[in-house]
Amino acid sequence: MQFALLLSLVLISNSFPVIILAQNLDSTNYRIEDPTVDSGGGPTDSSNYSLLQSLGNPNADARLTSGSYELKSGFPNGILASVPKVTCFETDTTSGTTDCLYFPNSNGAQGECGSPGCYNRAKLELDDQNNPKDTLFLVKIVNNGTSITYYLQSDHTLGLSYDINDFLTQCELEGRDPDDTGCDDSGDPNWDADLQSMNVLSLEPSTSYTASIAALNGDFTGTRFGPSASATTTATAMSFDIDISATDSETAANYILDIGEITYTSVATATDIIWLDLASNNFYGANVYVRDSNTGLDSTLTGETIPSESEDLATDPNSNGGYGLKVSSFTQTSLGPIQASATYNTGGAEQVGGLVTTDTLIFFTNTSGSNVGPVQGGRMSILVKARSIELDIASPDLADNITFIAVGNF
Repeated sequence: MQFALLLSLVLISNSFPVIILAQNLDSTNYRIEDPTVDSGGGPTDSSNYSLLQSLGNPNADARLTSGSYELKSGFPNGILASVPKVTCFETDTTSGTTDCLYFPNSNGAQGECGSPGCYNRAKLELDDQNNPKDTLFLVKIVNNGTSITYYLQSDHTLGLSYDINDFLTQCELEGRDPDDTGCDDSGDPNWDADLQSMNVLSLEPSTSYTASIAALNGDFTGTRFGPSASATTTATAMSFDIDISATDSETAANYILDIGEITYTSVATATDIIWLDLASNNFYGANVYVRDSNTGLDSTLTGETIPSESEDLATDPNSNGGYGLKVSSFTQTSLGPIQASATYNTGGAEQVGGLVTTDTLIFFTNTSGSNVGPVQGGRMSILVKARSIELDIASPDLADNITFIAVGNF
């Protein structure tokens, strides 16, 4: 049986002698072997009492260390929490490369941030090494380029210092804790899906970081920072592509779409469809805008025009024909979701949105959901429709130039 002796203050009456020990402590039943006892100090006297200034060193911390291990002895090492490990610290992993156990999305960090990964966030999970569920953890993150040391704050951003509020339980750090009945299921009050997605914020793009964790479970129990793990944030990225085809297939520039014969008796719909691809890791999402050069279909030979207007071409309420775009479909592999502007995402089968020479929003990513803006595998399709007011269009060169622009939001 082992015992620890901790005496921080002793009041001794002047009627008894003061003894400072430096040997084994024996009683009738037990012995405390080799206590750490200071050799000096002695009493400080007053008229009634002597205050023993020093009896042992309760914080003795003799250590034997190597490159990989540490052997500690003396009090309070016997009551220290277990040193935690980093299970994962990731910014750009996929389903095949992640070590994280609790990503909400199955495709690693890219599943949370979009391709090629996270530029301003990271996911960190810890191995608590069987510490109790009320153990608190402090996360240290070092910028490997500048060697600046940061500490994860209670709001999951980075700070140069820390206080007791920045020591977090595993539930507060990760949004779930399999050992905590109040935080191990989506129905529990402390469950936080956002923290399970990303829980280290305010990182810099294209920067390497190293993370390590220390544990605390009461007075004198704080550990050193455990083994570390490194991750590098990506750059902000967005990909955007245009295809022209009757089916959902990839095509190369130049992009030319033939509407075909345009008459006044019915609405002409181009056989080919405009297809757009969009992917972005931008936290605040991306918008796609459209504009044209003519505000309609114009002839350079005769000056004839079919105006572009937002209307139902089936009824042609202005009796002047018309031409415009109609959203046919929009989807994504993950994240987002992509949404379509009401101007072009119209209800009627022949209802179109008009084109003008200034940028007009046609698609955008959701900026109110938990994923905010990133999108993976966005694919959108647009129909081109037109109707004339004449029996025959004399100008075979009626044409317009349409431009699509994808812009990231910051």
